[in-house]
Amino acid sequence: MSEETNDESKNPNSNGTKTLLIGPPGTGKTTSLVTFIEAGLDLFAIGTDPGFEEVILDAIRERGLDLDKFHYQYIAPASVDFDTMIAQAKQISSFGYDALSSLKSGPGKGKYNQFVELLSCLSNFIDKRTGKEYGPVDAFPPNCAVAIDSLSGINVMAIDLVLGGKVTAHQGEWGVAMAAEEKLILKLTGDLKCFFVLTAHIEKEPDIVSGVPITMVGALGKKLAPKLPRTFSDVILAQKEGDKFTWSTAAVNVDLKSRSLPIKDNLPPSFEQIVEIWKARNEMK
Repeated sequence: MSEETNDESKNPNSNGTKTLLIGPPGTGKTTSLVTFIEAGLDLFAIGTDPGFEEVILDAIRERGLDLDKFHYQYIAPASVDFDTMIAQAKQISSFGYDALSSLKSGPGKGKYNQFVELLSCLSNFIDKRTGKEYGPVDAFPPNCAVAIDSLSGINVMAIDLVLGGKVTAHQGEWGVAMAAEEKLILKLTGDLKCFFVLTAHIEKEPDIVSGVPITMVGALGKKLAPKLPRTFSDVILAQKEGDKFTWSTAAVNVDLKSRSLPIKDNLPPSFEQIVEIWKARNEMK
C-alpha cells in the first residue's frame, strides 16, 4: 500500500461501495477484480478457490497493470489425510443417520479451522507475495478494495467450523454455521471504509410467494440467501455468451440490486464504472 493510499485526507469521507457479484463458473467474476487496479485502487484479494491468484496475475500481466497494487492471500479448503478419511468412512459404515447426527464431532476436527484463518487474515492482511502486513481490513481507506473470491469457499469453511470431520449435520448445526457466515458478511458490508466485493455462485430457489424459480446467491442454506442482498450496494449478475463477458442488473427472475449502475443488460464487466460513479457522488457533497 503506497503512502498515497495511506493518506486518508486525500479521500472523500464516504465509504466505498459493497458489491455482491454472482454468476455461474467461467463468467469472468475473478478476472473482473483487476479492474479495481485499472481504476487506480489497491486490490486486496482473498481466494478460497484453488488457482484464483493465477487468474488475477495473468490478467494483470495481459493488461500491463502495476503488480505492486495487487495483494493477496489464499486460504485453502480443508485437507485431511487418508487415515482421517478412513475413520470417517468407518463411522459411516458403522452408524445410521441418527447416530451420525448425534456425534459431537468427527475425526480430525482440529484440521477444519479455515473459517478462523479467514477471520485472522481479515484482522491482519498479510500479502502472500511480499510477506508485508497491512493490518485490519476495516481500517483500509476508500482508495483500496477488498475482495473475497468466493462465497462458496466460505460456505464450506463455516459448516466445517461447526462439524469438523462429521459427515452429517442436524438443523441446529446448520443454524450455527449460517449465523457465523451472516455475521461475517454483515461486518464486511457494514464496517469497511474501503470498497468490498464478494463473488458467489448462483442457485435457483422457488420464490416463497409466487413459487416462480428465482436465481439467487449460493449461500449456506436456503434461508440465508434471500437475506444477503440487503446489505450490499449492488448485486450484479456476471454473464458469458461465446467469448463475450458482460454484467447485468436487469436479468429477469434474478435477485439483483443496483445503486451504482443503471438497470441494464450488457454492461461492461468492470468496477471502474462503479468507482467513477462513487467519485462523482462524493463531488456533490
